[in-house]
Order: sequence, then structure tokens, then C-alpha cells
Amino acid sequence: MRFKIIILSSLLFIAFLAVTALCVDWSDPSYNADEMISSGEVTVYKNPSGFAATPQAQRELDKNKSSLDWTMPSTLTGGGNSAKESRTSAEAASEETAASTATEETATSADTSYATETELPPAQPQVTAVGGSWYFTLNDSIERELAMVLFQKENDVFGAGKIKEGDNTLDVTVSGSVADSALDLNVVSLGTISLYKLKLDLSEDWATGEYQAFSSGSDSWTGSAEGEKTA
Repeated sequence: MRFKIIILSSLLFIAFLAVTALCVDWSDPSYNADEMISSGEVTVYKNPSGFAATPQAQRELDKNKSSLDWTMPSTLTGGGNSAKESRTSAEAASEETAASTATEETATSADTSYATETELPPAQPQVTAVGGSWYFTLNDSIERELAMVLFQKENDVFGAGKIKEGDNTLDVTVSGSVADSALDLNVVSLGTISLYKLKLDLSEDWATGEYQAFSSGSDSWTGSAEGEKTA
């Protein structure tokens, strides 16, 4: 038992020395064990002078310093103290750009339109209206009567009628063209086939000129023609 008490006392003494060693300020020891034990020589950590106790407090302190600029960066819109103001400014600048582009396009379109309107197309030949009913007399060695109805599609002329030579009356087909006051007609008789090529000058409802005729037997002759538009 006595031996156990001695061992326990030794352990307690060693523990006391270890605690004392931990409490000593070894950078500036007092070298007095009693003072070191009574004072504890405990060093308390403090922030360097001029800094707040916590990072959050330090950030609030930095915001209040006049040397720092806490406004929105100019790269957003060229100014603005908040994201909302910056976005509003950017939208306004975008609208101004779009309006300017639209104005330029309108001006360009107007200039093009004006230029187009001032460039007049080439003058087209005047087309005389010849559609209607016509009555002609054809004179060579024999007098013939020609009555026909003409239709017109722009410069093209076509129609049908009858030609009378003595007691004989034959159906005819008509084709040709008109330009200004000149009317060219090809009249073909059916049954006894003959071709009459009329070249006429128009004056209101009158037409005068000459013709050349060809028969199916290779005979040909010339004559004069005079006609009137009756309807």
C-alpha cells in the first residue's frame, strides 16, 4: 500500500509540473515560479490595430471608406448605381439604336422609290382600236365587196366574214396586226381559196390602201381597198 501511495504522489507531481510549463510565457519569462503559477502567464489574441473583430464587420467598415467606389461598373451600360438602373439604361440605348436604323432604312427606301418613279419606261407604240364590224370595197379588174368582224388583242387582229364577187359569196378568215395608224390584214377565202394581203392606213373609222391577191392556181394581182367601220 505504501508503495502505491508513493507512485501516485509522483504522478501527481509530474502532472503539476506539466500544467505549470504550459502556462509560462516562454518568450518573456519572469523566472519566478510562484509568480508564474499565480499569474498564469496566459496570452490573449487580439486583432491588429485598425481591423474589425470579424470579416463581416471589416467589409461593412470598408464600404464606408470614401476611397472605395461601390457603384456599378461602367462596362455594363456606361453608368448606373444598380443592376436595374444599368439594365434600364441599356434598353434605352438599344431602342435609340433601333429607331436610328429604322429612320435610315426609311430614308433609303424613300430615295430608291423617288429614283424609281423618276425613271420613266420607254415609250410604247400607240395601239389603235380596230375591233368591230367593217365593210370594204376591193377594186382591180373586178369589184368585190368584203364584210368582216375584227377582234383585237393588243397589236394582234383576227376575225371572220364574207367576200362577194358577182353572184358568188365566200366565207373568209382574217388575221393581221395594227401599229399606230397602220393596219395589215391577211384575208383568206374558203371554198375557192384566195389570199388578199391588205395594207391600210387608218383615219378614225376609215381605212384606205392597197392589196395584193394570190389564187390557189398561182395567179396574182393587185388592187385598191377602201373601207369603213360600221359598228
